[in-house]
Amino acid sequence: MKVTMLSLLMVSTIGAQVPVAPSPDLAGEKNGENVQNYNVINNFETGYRYSTVGGSIEQYRSNVNFGDGIRLLGSSLIVNSKDGHGAFFDQITLSTQGLGNDPYESVSMRIEKNRLYRYDMSWRQNDYFNPGLVTAGGDGQHLLDTQNRIQDHNLTLFPQSNVKFFAGFSNSSQSGPGYSSIQLFDAAGNIFPLFSNVHRTWREYRLGNEFRIIGVRVNWMHGWEDFKDDTGATLATPGVPGTLLLPQPPAANLNSFQARDPNHGTNPYWRAAIFADRGLFHLNGRFTYSGGRNAFVVDESAQASSPTRFQNVITLGNADRPVATGNLNLSFTPTSKLTIANNTSVYNVRTLGNSFFAQFDSQTQTTAVQFYNYLGIRTVANDTSLNYQILPLWGVMAGYHYSDRLITSQSEFTFAGATSSNPAEQSNQLRSGEMGMRFAPWKPLSVLFSAEIGTNSHPFTPIATADYHALSGRVQYRAKAFRLTGAINANYNANSVSLTSYASQSRTYSLNGSWTPRDRFTIDAGFTRAHIYTIGGIAYFLDQQLIQNQSSVYLSNINSIYTGIRYEFSSRVDFYVGYTRVQDLGDGRATAASGLGSAPELFQAVQTFPVVFQSPSARVSVKINNKLRWNLGYQYYGYREDFSSLLGYRANTGYTSVSFSY
Repeated sequence: MKVTMLSLLMVSTIGAQVPVAPSPDLAGEKNGENVQNYNVINNFETGYRYSTVGGSIEQYRSNVNFGDGIRLLGSSLIVNSKDGHGAFFDQITLSTQGLGNDPYESVSMRIEKNRLYRYDMSWRQNDYFNPGLVTAGGDGQHLLDTQNRIQDHNLTLFPQSNVKFFAGFSNSSQSGPGYSSIQLFDAAGNIFPLFSNVHRTWREYRLGNEFRIIGVRVNWMHGWEDFKDDTGATLATPGVPGTLLLPQPPAANLNSFQARDPNHGTNPYWRAAIFADRGLFHLNGRFTYSGGRNAFVVDESAQASSPTRFQNVITLGNADRPVATGNLNLSFTPTSKLTIANNTSVYNVRTLGNSFFAQFDSQTQTTAVQFYNYLGIRTVANDTSLNYQILPLWGVMAGYHYSDRLITSQSEFTFAGATSSNPAEQSNQLRSGEMGMRFAPWKPLSVLFSAEIGTNSHPFTPIATADYHALSGRVQYRAKAFRLTGAINANYNANSVSLTSYASQSRTYSLNGSWTPRDRFTIDAGFTRAHIYTIGGIAYFLDQQLIQNQSSVYLSNINSIYTGIRYEFSSRVDFYVGYTRVQDLGDGRATAASGLGSAPELFQAVQTFPVVFQSPSARVSVKINNKLRWNLGYQYYGYREDFSSLLGYRANTGYTSVSFSY
């Protein structure tokens, strides 16, 4: 979990790096051209993107994935009726990005006619590449190379009236090859590679309506979702990614392996919302109910020789998964200075049905069977907050939160003819209080500070919130051409459950600002430091022995900076240069073997993750005439892991393009 938290931070930071193309400087007149009863603004940017990569190409594809070739880097089309009374439409907006072979392609469009209809469409295609570098060391034995296609269509009838009608359709699909592995036939057995032809689809259909009655606005939607996963797996062909992994003597010869695991489900749902404004009172509520139904089958068979062994695993089941949620928000403003708000929410999910698991092993001549019957989670929460503006430049807030969660489950296990039932139940209550203050010593400066403290009576997992407190502060200075913002957030949590203990602390400091001394010159810059420190008890098996009473310490210190400078030399030349750097200093250790805590060196090697990512970029755009611009851009990507020289890469990417309008 600790590595996952850090990975999400790193990926989100790296993923936030905007590629240098397309250029934001559009060709053509901003006011467009008149064509009959419409005004048209049309821009295209097309060009060539190039890239050179050194080091781990798999890591580069996982993080960036830009390649060579001609692209429609970006385009935009805006058509507006001049008098708001077009024959068939009053407005069309269309924008695209990366069409032609970029790993991230998108199209969005809106067509509308005033008071009659509005149609919105979006389409996205992402090339998802996951080489499994950590689990497989980059040897190609674990891989997912798929395309995700997502589209949404929404139609609104009478969008400006008090009675509206909605219809929509969404579709998502994932397809492509995947490689994984399986261990057979026991915990000390060999690991063999598997090939999968990934095929997953999801569709949603929806209808709805909005109307007003006695001053209350009501919005409702009914939808139907369908999901299918027919991926399966087979033994990988020798010679391609698929030789024996991690052999243990004596090495078994796996003759065949086949897994069929269709998973199909439907999920009809209802969603409703109400909104009311009664002067001093403001009310809104949202309610959802979904009745998911799912059926799955896993039929897995493996046959080996030397020695001869056969194993068959069958898992099947069906389940109803009704989910009901609701929340009601009420705010009361008795005076212009005081606002009192209350929120009550309910969440209830149940999984009802039977699951069957059976495993037959030809060596042990035994079959294990397990039935699963029920899981239910019910949560009720209430929040009350108060905001009071003491003076025009000074205000305070306070709040209290309470939630009660109940988890129940029921399962049955049958082995050697004996059946045992295992009901379980756990409840917990979370209580927290919050208070804060905001003030402005003088008009350009504003200060915000808040603190929260809470406790959980019975945390469900070791890393769940237990006894915790959080502090946050924000200072902002705004002048005519200058803006500077500083913030700090700190979170501390201490947890102790029946199996182990866990504690964590995180602190984030940030400072960012911008300066625009004149229209042609802008500077943006920022710095963020995120500190994460966790310690938790661990238990594991080593040589079939249970090892307990050890601890694992994880430490991360992520520093990230960005800066961007834009300067317009004249009315024809626009120049931009930027730089982004993200570095995790870890705990300062020089090698992977040393570390903190009582865990062995094997675990200490992954208790910190020192890594560096940096990306300078530059772009120039030259206006040739009122309808044509020439663009040139360059961006460097550099990635390095201090404990591994195999996963770093260096990439030079760039593009040259022409933006034109007509």
